[in-house]
Amino acid sequence: MKKIFSILFILCLLVPSFSFAKGGKRKETKKKIVTEVYVFGVSLSFTDSVAYFTEIQHIDGAIIEDKMLPNRHLYSYELKDYMSYEEGKPGRTSFIYFSDKRSKLEKKELKVRKRLLYDGEKIVRYLGSKFKFTKH
Repeated sequence: MKKIFSILFILCLLVPSFSFAKGGKRKETKKKIVTEVYVFGVSLSFTDSVAYFTEIQHIDGAIIEDKMLPNRHLYSYELKDYMSYEEGKPGRTSFIYFSDKRSKLEKKELKVRKRLLYDGEKIVRYLGSKFKFTKH
């Protein structure tokens, strides 16, 4: 019985090593780079009933690589800092949504707004032209 377990143990160690040894040939993926980027942000607080939305904005010079916006966390921090220092509302959680098509992003904004307004949970306010995302 011990012999069977030791053989199984050795096989369990060898099988993964064969998969690593194969290596060498990787399937190359083509990176799709999109230069038209539209963004909007939402700032929420779980203790406040007001949700703040930014306008949908075009970010000049930003790119989307493989369906992801590089440094997207910086845009979120930018909105969070604005709400903390300029609006005097610290401790808020900020989200950003982005797309290469404005119409797609408008639908997403409507969906998020409806979800927040459902059953009167939140009051939606727009920051208007006071806030502008910058390229990172």
